[in-house]
Amino acid sequence: MSELDRIIDALRDCTAVLISVHKNPDGDALGSQLGLLRILEYLGKTVHAHNLDPVPESYRFLPGQERISVGKDVPGTYDAFIVLDADPPRTGLFDGRYPFRTLINIDHHITNPKEWPLTWLDADATATGEMIYRLAVRLGVPMDRQLALCLYTAVFTDTGSFRYSNTTAVSMRIAAELIEAGADPWVVTENVYESMAYRRIKLLGAVLSGMERSADGRTAWVVVTEDLYRRTGTGAQDTDNFVNFVRSVKGVEVAVLFRETAPEQYKISLRSKGRVDLSALAQSLGGGGHRNAAGGVLDGPFPAVRDRVLGAVDRQIAAQLGAAPSPGA
Repeated sequence: MSELDRIIDALRDCTAVLISVHKNPDGDALGSQLGLLRILEYLGKTVHAHNLDPVPESYRFLPGQERISVGKDVPGTYDAFIVLDADPPRTGLFDGRYPFRTLINIDHHITNPKEWPLTWLDADATATGEMIYRLAVRLGVPMDRQLALCLYTAVFTDTGSFRYSNTTAVSMRIAAELIEAGADPWVVTENVYESMAYRRIKLLGAVLSGMERSADGRTAWVVVTEDLYRRTGTGAQDTDNFVNFVRSVKGVEVAVLFRETAPEQYKISLRSKGRVDLSALAQSLGGGGHRNAAGGVLDGPFPAVRDRVLGAVDRQIAAQLGAAPSPGA
């Protein structure tokens, strides 16, 4: 029996279900979460969505997003807990103690350690939303406009609007079927990429003005601090996609975003243009992710964290691409 078959059997046996995703949720996490919520409610389940962090403004167009509760304390009682788009500890909830009869993890990150017996991991899927689409098809759930919009957003954002190297023929076919079911591509594009709040633009400008790069130009990085949040009236949710601006710099192979999350604590976001595998690198830093997108959290004063991360990045680039060309070569 496949992982998907086992999860379907477990879902059919559940009554009250809690769904959560990783901290600082992105489009794939939220689209998958809200899509699964609709799927399970169609099956007659009582479903609640809860995350540690709020929905970023750019994803508040998603149908049902107002139903996601937020915070460390989770309301209600459930017999099943489903974690999407991350391994369970990355939800930041329950401190590793999960008081539920059934535990289900659905993810596409190759670094997921599959700690739960009911784990469906498909590293070939472009997005967790692609897996939720397949689940809906297997369960015979009608693909209405709202469900299609959620799942299209998941696939669209995790492929960088179908620009990233993880885009596949399968993901394009699924996107086409979701559009036929009523998902409006412009609604997603406008909200995710064409409707940045003024304060977020100010934050982006401040962050990019401090961008630095290595002597060989193959690594570039930016830092987001609590002071920048205060000066621009923003928060962590406003930094979504910032690291991709850094990756777009010509000659950069790996982009790094250091985001201050507490005194002497930094969230690290890593992005590659495709020639440098970041998954093992992120694991060496205590994090995880994909070949081209990964990250983690490190404690310590910023200079020490920066030097540790950039040193690891430099070694990974050298190991996979060779030494940097000499000046003028």
